[in-house]
Amino acid sequence: MAVALLDSVRAKVAGGGGPQGMRSRLSWSLIVELLQLGSSMLVFFALTNLLSPEDFGIMGGVLAVAMPVASLSSIGSHAILIKRVSQGADVNDTWQRALSMGVWGPGIGALLVILAKPLILPDVDGWVYASLVIAQLNLFWITELAVFIGNGTRRMRDSALIRMGVVAIRLVGLVLFALLGGGSLTWWAVANLVAFGLAALMAIGYIWRCFGARPSITRLSVGDVREGLPFAVNSVSESVVDVSDRPLLVRYGHGADAAIYTVAARIIQFGYLPLLVLMRASDADMFEAGRHGARSTMRVLRRLLAPGVGVALLVAVGFLVLAPLVPVVAGREYDDAIGAIRMLSVLPLIRCVQYLMGNCLSASGHQWWRVGATLSAAAVNFGLNVRFLPDGQWSTAVYTTIASEIYLTALMAAIVFVLSTLEGRRPGAGSGRSAVT
Repeated sequence: MAVALLDSVRAKVAGGGGPQGMRSRLSWSLIVELLQLGSSMLVFFALTNLLSPEDFGIMGGVLAVAMPVASLSSIGSHAILIKRVSQGADVNDTWQRALSMGVWGPGIGALLVILAKPLILPDVDGWVYASLVIAQLNLFWITELAVFIGNGTRRMRDSALIRMGVVAIRLVGLVLFALLGGGSLTWWAVANLVAFGLAALMAIGYIWRCFGARPSITRLSVGDVREGLPFAVNSVSESVVDVSDRPLLVRYGHGADAAIYTVAARIIQFGYLPLLVLMRASDADMFEAGRHGARSTMRVLRRLLAPGVGVALLVAVGFLVLAPLVPVVAGREYDDAIGAIRMLSVLPLIRCVQYLMGNCLSASGHQWWRVGATLSAAAVNFGLNVRFLPDGQWSTAVYTTIASEIYLTALMAAIVFVLSTLEGRRPGAGSGRSAVT
């Protein structure tokens, strides 16, 4: 029924199912990200009120463990999907390969994370831990793959409609939890698991009906894994930089601080929306530029740099001004989140430069340079956290995050400068494989 409803909406708004121009893709990409942003904010603030700060911190710690594993175990399936479809590969075959990678990899990852629970978060309830991990690793990633197929086919309209279905199902689960869950973290874990399961089924059905790509799980290909691995390693290292402090705060007994930092970091992530819109809408175009090397890709990125930096500065000002509203929405237990948000408000600006530099490396065939840089930053971040968090608090996590992000941005910018300079001295040597973030 959900697929049929989305198909009906699609028929009314589509005006044709072919590829869209850049302006249309930007518009639909904005809708995709706004849907994700709006639903995330609603679920986020609802849970800060429905769950106790301690339970909210525990949930943040579990998800922080799952996110890097999800990035690694997905084996870059989203990158392969967008890359191959945008270059004319058969949609049905490409979808089945990506779906297989997105099922087998996260399935193995979830099993390993669950088995490692006694070593990671031994005091967290086992059912809560397993439910949150499976929802985040297995089911969430299937819905994301379905959304990404619109990037490669330049049909962002379909991505928006799939996202709309996922959001609707999740919000129904949230409402049922609010009415029946009694503020129990266990019941939220169950509601979240069921909602993502239904959303994954809806997304697979939509792709089958509207793209003619039927679901099929095949064996993993060594070639697919080899091609997707650098993207997966890069994603997991970025995730470690993002979230390693949250489970460590829980591990060291700072549950309330983990909740404050989780709230602040999550709100700051909303400020990345303009960057996501620009990147998602230009993913397919980046493939073409990347075939001619880093210097060619940099010409594309320069068009995005000025608006990206401008919006990032506006977002930073917005965070500084609006931060006092967070306790009003989330609860007075999160008064300290005001200071954390203001301290972290510089991150969208840092990430703007960082992502664009990273995309230049990926698109021009220098993905392993990007992997090396992010792995280095992940090591720096983890080392700082292990050293200072045992006797620290949420502000300590803020400092280690900012230091790691600045380090990574500067390192990537230096690598891009050196590679572009070398490429300019050796014409024709900069061509390479294309990629996406």
